Amino acid sequence: MFYGILLSLQKKDMNPFTLRYSPKYFCDRENEIKYLNDNLVNGLNTLVHSPRRLGKSALILHLFHKLEAEKSFETIYIDLFATQNLQDLTKQFGEALLKKYHGRNLLNGVKKLFKGLHASLSFSMDGSPQLDLGITGTQVNLSLNRLFDYLGSRNKKIVVAFDEFQELASYPEKAEAVLRTFIQRMDNVFFIFSGSSDHILQNMFYSAKQPFFQSSESIAIQKISNPEYAAFIKHCFESFNTKITDDAVAHILDFTETHTYYTQVICNQAFYRSGKTVELDKAFEITGNYIENRKIDYLGIYNLLPENQKNVITAIAKEGSIKKPSAVDFLIKHKLPSSSSTLQALNALVGKEMVYRANEGYKVYDVFFMRFLERYF
Repeated sequence: MFYGILLSLQKKDMNPFTLRYSPKYFCDRENEIKYLNDNLVNGLNTLVHSPRRLGKSALILHLFHKLEAEKSFETIYIDLFATQNLQDLTKQFGEALLKKYHGRNLLNGVKKLFKGLHASLSFSMDGSPQLDLGITGTQVNLSLNRLFDYLGSRNKKIVVAFDEFQELASYPEKAEAVLRTFIQRMDNVFFIFSGSSDHILQNMFYSAKQPFFQSSESIAIQKISNPEYAAFIKHCFESFNTKITDDAVAHILDFTETHTYYTQVICNQAFYRSGKTVELDKAFEITGNYIENRKIDYLGIYNLLPENQKNVITAIAKEGSIKKPSAVDFLIKHKLPSSSSTLQALNALVGKEMVYRANEGYKVYDVFFMRFLERYF
């Protein structure tokens, strides 16, 4: 009895299917790591893009873990998701450099990085540093200039990753032009731009009118292959003296469509709630219960949609994917209105990032929401 309780506690504390990056429990991506590493060695910047939650951020962090271990590059990671303007970007950039290079003396770091500017430092409730720039207008450019000059003065190879880079497109300033001006003058600093909104990123990097036109190599992150992911899942269970059957793994990967985030969530539940062996019936129970537990949340999202959008997204969910949403047989099968009305609803769903266009056709973005629609509608 005591051993069973101890094993349960250990599994709770050491669940290998974490939703945060862990170098110990990182699956595959060897080709992508090599591609990014080769680009850096050859002095090339890289755009990394894919639908959300396929593991772009973890891929970059794993590359950085490798580079830092080899001491071949200094690495700086900046998440732009919550930024709304160049001042926010500068703040995130400055905080990243403070933590990287002045972690032992943050106040002294502020003086070095923002000399002559009205920058100050405070601390949040959890003790993390909060940079207050207190700047507007042209001072933003001056602050960015100081930060890039600081990196250039290190005379070391540095790689900076800007995650959720598409956010720049919504800034009120001409942020792309400003940032491109600083980036193109760097000799020792290389960049990884990562994002999820393909249509925005394609315009940023492939339109001849945009500052970042043809400034980077590009890699589209795909799903981890089914055999690789299955082997990884089994290995993680076996590492804790727990087994999961091939049928159970196959069901999980089918249910999540081998999508990284959703697979990690279900495997986390399976690992946490399992006994010594996870059989197929247990896997079915876990996936079913998970969607049932999210029912109220997803019903709330569903009920916010206009009727036509409800019908279109439900039809796509039941099909899995649809290449020709205006095709007569698709409209008749799901009792949808005219093709023009259906396409209008589809475009609205794409704009809300509830549906996206994949190689196989239009798909519901959230795999769990898709399973909810399948199950209840």
